[in-house]
Amino acid sequence: MRRQSVLILACVLALANAVQAAPLDAKTIQIVAKTFDFLSHKPAPGSKVVVVAGSADPAAVQTALSKMSVSAGKVSDAAGAFAIFVNSPEEAKAARDANAGIFTIGGDLGCVTSGSCLMAVETQPKVTIYVSRAAAQASGIEFDPNFKMLITEK
Repeated sequence: MRRQSVLILACVLALANAVQAAPLDAKTIQIVAKTFDFLSHKPAPGSKVVVVAGSADPAAVQTALSKMSVSAGKVSDAAGAFAIFVNSPEEAKAARDANAGIFTIGGDLGCVTSGSCLMAVETQPKVTIYVSRAAAQASGIEFDPNFKMLITEK
């Protein structure tokens, strides 16, 4: 019985890690793109967005953010960027260290909960947009007051 419980727990933990490590899909990227419309200070056309390898498909980001300059790259390429898609809290912190006002988008809720990522989006079972109040304040990013009713602040 104990061995079966340990096996079940191992499976649950493996599944949780697989879900957290999942790349951002096109639907998530589209939702993130729409949130930019609710910023108090909208990004200028042509603003730079960096896609860190493995976190999001650059083509999907370019489609969703057609008025912005999208490039695949590394966290070190984030200097001067408006936004960056990251794989981990460590990458988000490194991006913010390089650019204090950067909008960091992570692939899991843990990045937002830790205050490292500004935003994460869940699309299953329903769409939930998580925003880190601390990361937003640190980046100087503010949302329209009406949009705050649609998000879950951490």
